[in-house]
Amino acid sequence: MTPDKYESGTHNTPGIVGLNEGVKFILEKGIDNIRAHEEELCQYMLDRLEEVPNIVIYGPKDSKKRAAVISINIPKIDSGEITFLLDSEYNIATRSGIHCAPLAHKTLGTIQQGAVRFSLGYFNTKKDIDEAVKALKEIEKNN
Repeated sequence: MTPDKYESGTHNTPGIVGLNEGVKFILEKGIDNIRAHEEELCQYMLDRLEEVPNIVIYGPKDSKKRAAVISINIPKIDSGEITFLLDSEYNIATRSGIHCAPLAHKTLGTIQQGAVRFSLGYFNTKKDIDEAVKALKEIEKNN
């Protein structure tokens, strides 16, 4: 059965439709507009995070020199604990640990404690960032 041997199984129809809709969204909004929005949010968050006592922010402080992904730590508070508190008490989703990138964390000196990662996207707002900063201030104060 010649054609059958080249078939891998059922097609990923939801994935195909999702990819199509994602491409349409990017074409409609414009990749430059999406990037500009994410860059603006990233800079806003970098600036606001400076208000959190004792925070360590990894990477450049200029959003033009980084992606809209920000990793932080608050000394003496485990990164997993910060992520747990952000999720359970503030409904803020982050990722803690070494993010499947042990060599990057070794370079940063965070291989033991990992870091808390915020990933900003087109659908985030400055209000989201304000809430995250407020939560981090409370976590730092209470722990």
